[in-house]
Amino acid sequence: MKKVYALLFLATVVTSVAHADDDSKSFRFGLKAAPNFGFIHTDTKELKNDGSQVGFTFGLLGDFIIGGDRNYAFSTGLLLNNVGGKTTFPFNNVNLNRSTKYQYIELPLTLKLMTNEIGYITYYGQIGADAAFNIAAKSDYDTFDQTGKLVRMTDEDVMDNTELFRASLIVGAGLQYNFSGNTSLLLGLTYNSGFTNILKDVKVGDTELKARQNYIELTVGMYF
Repeated sequence: MKKVYALLFLATVVTSVAHADDDSKSFRFGLKAAPNFGFIHTDTKELKNDGSQVGFTFGLLGDFIIGGDRNYAFSTGLLLNNVGGKTTFPFNNVNLNRSTKYQYIELPLTLKLMTNEIGYITYYGQIGADAAFNIAAKSDYDTFDQTGKLVRMTDEDVMDNTELFRASLIVGAGLQYNFSGNTSLLLGLTYNSGFTNILKDVKVGDTELKARQNYIELTVGMYF
């Protein structure tokens, strides 16, 4: 609940800024909800991607318009992202499977390139970087007990084995449908490609595992 209260507080602050800047129309405030399909790209040859997981992102958007023609914007936001993936690792003639869900607070920093309005629709492309901070990590995974028997651990907290900071590349495209004035519906598709290791001190035998979190999301939002 504390996370939700924090987001609501920030929403109030950003909304106040948006209304204060409404006359110049140089800032647009929005809300976003986005299902995502997360998968883990492995940087250790023995560790293999074993499938995707469905997650969900929601939070605040903010576009700072650049220039008088309104074809460019610095686009950012504050998001709570639930994302994950599945991996497998062959060890002692068995496959150790792992399914992990991560929760991040994300701060995207992107450049949005927009067409002129065609009818009621503005098309856009987007590129930039994402700074994410891990606040939760849960995992179901196979391991060996003290007798050497293969066991399945469920809903285990793996924060201690998760890097705090995750950096990634953002590439996206979509459209904004204008209803009236500054009110627009946002629809988009985004690829988020991590380029930092999300694992910390994770070993199987003598092998230290390395992996990067990627995801594809379908964005549905509203600008005001």
